[in-house]
Order: sequence, then structure tokens, then C-alpha cells
Amino acid sequence: MLHFDRSEFEHRIAGARRLMREDRLDALLVFAQESLYYLTGFDTSGFVFFQCAVLTADEARQPVLLTRRPDLEQARRTSTFEDIRLWYDRPGMDPSKELQDILAEMGLAGARIGIEMRTFGLTADNYALVSARLAGWCELVDASGLVRALRVVKSPAEIAYVRQAAEL
Repeated sequence: MLHFDRSEFEHRIAGARRLMREDRLDALLVFAQESLYYLTGFDTSGFVFFQCAVLTADEARQPVLLTRRPDLEQARRTSTFEDIRLWYDRPGMDPSKELQDILAEMGLAGARIGIEMRTFGLTADNYALVSARLAGWCELVDASGLVRALRVVKSPAEIAYVRQAAEL
């Protein structure tokens, strides 16, 4: 169940895309749980595992979520994601391969891609996998502050939500 109307999330994604274009980013790898929640409503306790949304600057492309199988139902119930890809958590698994496949499918080889690095959602070992996998394949740029900049300005829907919660 979404905590806001879909139009609120569409507005947030449009804002992120605007900032991405200003920063000359072709895509953004969203690892921060608070960013996933803000942009799509995705609410999960599995954020300590590899979960990444790919948001492109191109409005024609829907965001894609790469997550573990145990988090699929939560993603379906709490988010606006329509395209959810899975990786299977087993010994030796490297979800950066699936991430690169998604990026390749989107035509992002050689692209300038932002990545949220300052987050609990991207552990050091997962960052090592992603950076090694994408080295020379695309340009990764720290974009940890992009969604954060949007979150500090509250929309009318957010203000109404907080007021309603305070009345309860």
C-alpha cells in the first residue's frame, strides 16, 4: 500500500531527473533506503542486502529495482516499481552482474552514472563488486546528495500527511 498518491512519486522522480540532467547524469544507482522510500514508496528491512534502483534521466524509461527474492512481495506491495528484477542470495553470488545487465539493456555502456555511496544500503563489499564490474564500462560519479537535496523540501502532500499523523 502506498502512503501517497502515485502522482506524488511521479513528481519526486521528475525532480530527481531534473537534477540528474543538471549534473549531466544519464542514470542514477539508488542504494539508500530513504531514497528508495522517497522516490517510490519502497519500504523494506532488507536494505542491508544488495538492493538497487536504476533511474534514468530519460522520462520514457521506468525505474528498475534489483532486489533479492525475499523482498519481492514487499516491493510489489509498497512501491511504484513495475519492473522488479531479482538476484538470488547464495554463496558466491555477485549481484553486480545483474546490475550491469540491466544497465546494458538500457543502453548505458559508456554513460555517466551517479551512485549513492554514503548509505548503509551500499556496503563496502558491494561497492567493491559494483565498482570493479563497471570500471571502464561506464563513468561512476558520487551522487549521494542528489535525492537528499529533494527530500529537504516538503511537498503539500507531505505536509498534509504529517499534520494528519499529528492529529492521531
